[in-house]
Amino acid sequence: MKFAILSLVFLALPISSSAAHKGPTKIPAGSNVFVDSNNGFDTFILAAFQNKHVLVNLVSSADKADYILDSSLFHTGEFVATPKYATTGRTSEAAFKLTAKSGDIIWAYAVTKGIFSRGKQSVAEACAKHLKDVVGK
Repeated sequence: MKFAILSLVFLALPISSSAAHKGPTKIPAGSNVFVDSNNGFDTFILAAFQNKHVLVNLVSSADKADYILDSSLFHTGEFVATPKYATTGRTSEAAFKLTAKSGDIIWAYAVTKGIFSRGKQSVAEACAKHLKDVVGK
């Protein structure tokens, strides 16, 4: 029974996604973007935007912005063991949402980085890298 339901869902996915897909929304290069504060994580995002050369203007208030980038950052502890090595580490997970002044969600992205990554910096750089793909040139 479960297999039949899953089969129907997977058969319906290509039809619904191709009919609704209009292509990626492009953000005009030079748009004003406000990065909402999240316990200091915004600093990592701002640095990543500059490091990855994302073609947007970063502004200091939402009033000046064409778009607002919200983020949520989570850390979870993990235990890793091999025959010669055992340690606990931290996995960083983040979700990002870019909203236009109209309230429309323009872009969303979620990322998980493993225990050997650089935490906040790594997820911020992943955000910048993928947002750069939707910024027009």
